[in-house]
Amino acid sequence: MTEAVVGFVLERLENLLIHEADLLRTVKGDVNLLQDDLRIMNAFLKDSEGKGDGQEMVEVLIDLIRKAAFGAEDVINTYMAQVIKQRRRKLPMKLFHCFDQALVLHQAQSRANEEAEQSLQQRRRNVEEEDVVGFGNDTAKLVYQLLDRSRSQRKVISIIGMGGLGKTTLARKVYNNTRIKNHFAHCAWVNVSQEYKTRALILDILKCVGPISEETYNMSDEKLKGELRDKLKGKRYFVVMDDVWKPQFWDEMRACFPNDSNGSRILITSREKEVASNAGSNPPYFLPFLDKEESWELLCKKVFQEEKCPSNLESLGRQLAESCKGLPLSIVVLGGILAKKDKTPQTWSNLIGNVNWFLIDDDNKRCSDILALSYSYLPRKLRVCFLYVGVFPEDFLIPARTLIQMWVAEGFISVQNDSRKMDEIDVAEYYLEQLIDRSLIQVASRKSDGGVKTCRIHDLVRDFCIKMSIQEKFYEVRVNSADLRRSSNSSIPRRLSIQGNIDSESISSSRTSNNSISVGSLLLFNSYSHYNPLKWALKNFRFVRLLSVEVSDSSHRSRTFPKEIGQLVFLRYLKIAYTGRIRMASAGRRYLVYYWKSFPASICKLPYLETIHVEGWIVKYIPNEIWMMKQLRHLCARYGIELKPPSKIGHTLSNLKVLSFVQIDESMASEILASLESLRNLQILKLSNFKFWQQLDLFPSSSSSSKLTKITFVGCEYLDSNHLMGSLGKLANLRILKIRGRLSSPSQLHFMAGEFPQLEVFKMIGLRDIETWELETHAMPNLKHLVIERCTSLRNLPDELWSLANLRMVEVSNIEADLKEKLVIKQSKMKEEGYSCKLIIN
Repeated sequence: MTEAVVGFVLERLENLLIHEADLLRTVKGDVNLLQDDLRIMNAFLKDSEGKGDGQEMVEVLIDLIRKAAFGAEDVINTYMAQVIKQRRRKLPMKLFHCFDQALVLHQAQSRANEEAEQSLQQRRRNVEEEDVVGFGNDTAKLVYQLLDRSRSQRKVISIIGMGGLGKTTLARKVYNNTRIKNHFAHCAWVNVSQEYKTRALILDILKCVGPISEETYNMSDEKLKGELRDKLKGKRYFVVMDDVWKPQFWDEMRACFPNDSNGSRILITSREKEVASNAGSNPPYFLPFLDKEESWELLCKKVFQEEKCPSNLESLGRQLAESCKGLPLSIVVLGGILAKKDKTPQTWSNLIGNVNWFLIDDDNKRCSDILALSYSYLPRKLRVCFLYVGVFPEDFLIPARTLIQMWVAEGFISVQNDSRKMDEIDVAEYYLEQLIDRSLIQVASRKSDGGVKTCRIHDLVRDFCIKMSIQEKFYEVRVNSADLRRSSNSSIPRRLSIQGNIDSESISSSRTSNNSISVGSLLLFNSYSHYNPLKWALKNFRFVRLLSVEVSDSSHRSRTFPKEIGQLVFLRYLKIAYTGRIRMASAGRRYLVYYWKSFPASICKLPYLETIHVEGWIVKYIPNEIWMMKQLRHLCARYGIELKPPSKIGHTLSNLKVLSFVQIDESMASEILASLESLRNLQILKLSNFKFWQQLDLFPSSSSSSKLTKITFVGCEYLDSNHLMGSLGKLANLRILKIRGRLSSPSQLHFMAGEFPQLEVFKMIGLRDIETWELETHAMPNLKHLVIERCTSLRNLPDELWSLANLRMVEVSNIEADLKEKLVIKQSKMKEEGYSCKLIIN
């Protein structure tokens, strides 16, 4: 298993030498010799794949190759950085684009399986997380205990069981139960884990209870506990505290929860019985293992989906299921392996002995062994992607788009010799689906079009990823100051993920800071600190390709991007997300938004930068140099980004695919829209706070060739709704349209025949001026999902809507009373007639 990461590094080096030949031409002879050496080492790795485990000679050689490859990479990066700096002085306007700085090594023997793997991309997973067998009775019992009116005192109920048994899954089922939601005034969920911060947990619960003021963030810990207690006083509440490890945890949190004899409940999940004993006198709920039939049923669902197990495999399958000893995680992972293998008695017979051997050791070792089996069965191109997921904190909801963009920036995605002609993002999405199909990554939520929105991994899977990555020197994780200080005696990692509270003393004493040439990726999560993590990163990690800063910072209301960020010459991915303190009013709500006072032009000179993601509001205009970044693919500012038209004709973001959220000044609306139309590769566009007081066409001359698949309007106002819809309706590839704002006139919405030919998802939110909606035949023929929310003047839904052949779901909420009454009647008729579309009314 050790050759996957090394093979990736060698492949990246080979392609670096090819694509950066211009920068390396003065040392061409040395480059040629190094290329020959890399080919020899790569050939050895391919030949030895799968032979290294347990063979000391092979493992030693692979370790030597790894060290040589890392050393060569450091030397090349140092030389290239010097060349780039020199050329900037002479040719400041010249940018260099790396077409694909790093490519994942293709496994030669895997080519025969490409068609089978491709077919799995189309197969939808019919067994969802909530369909895990064996929890129906457990859920009913816990719901009954939580709703028991005979016990009015505050009650703490604990779910106890080993890791991977399904405690969190069961707790989620209980938490999402409709009866629970209707019974309690406030519901909150917090993930505790081993390294928890009491203050952060209290703030998370407060966020579930209601808006948090700036003063609350500045409270001492004791006052913060009192604030939560006051918020819950007199209310019936339900709080889930997941993954508690330390018995003293309840002693620290007890004072936050008032006992008003109104039936409030707290649910704790833990592996430790002592946690439950310390939390109260109520006996814990010991989550049982699955029995033989439940284990077999779960394995069948994971292996065969809705199909039946062939009779010649049932006896062997039952043996395999029984060997997992009722542990859901083991069964799910094993099911992912069996689904990918040949479904023959011989193949399954060979696994039986292995599975039993994997499960005879201690609890964590059994799970680790099953994960190792699943990992070793992955194609080499998927292994680095899978291991990489461990860089995120425990219980972290990972945005799928962020993960995919990181994979691309790291160079894990290869599109060479791909007959499907998919771009890197498409391939990365396919890789993610593959890992989900193999039960190594779990879907947390899906987007309106069915794609993965957020995902997660089990903590045992994460531990396995971290363990393997340390062995392969792929990345390392630091969770606290002591952990970072201990790293001074270890080797320097190639990638570093810092999680938790890291103080300035640990930062300055860390050996990593003084030997940062080797660190190619730096990720900071939840670093509650008194130092500036962004400035520290820029000072100490000059050669990073990926920089992701997601931290909480209560010391400042705003920040300025350091100009030094332009010195990160190899940077491909930049994400900056600070938790801020600025309150912005919108539709009667209060938001806490961090804002940035400036955006330096030096960022625009970074030759490889492909992704810029800023969580916050950028106050000033983005420098015009941004239009010259031909390599930029994703430009996102969650709370707004203002663009000016390009100063020179022909200088456009020619490879930009995602642009959000753009705020357009009314005085230059025509010029900006014309500039946006020139973005021939743009696929996703989000506009905010834009007033369409003129009859402006969106992409009039390129509607048939436009690659736009998703458009979102937030807080925009439109003078002529039908003119806008007519313009959007001509976009040939538009699949998702979301409108949140106002359509001023006319009050009638009219979609003509032939408009929106590919639209699948349509959301109208807060369009209070629209009274009627007409839909001609053959308009939006592919619509699958319709959402209407807070359209309070709307009096009808068009009859033609219900005739759309592909329509599967219509969701309406906060609508006019007469329309709601009509739809309730319609809903009853649809159920009686067995209509394929689901109508949801809230």
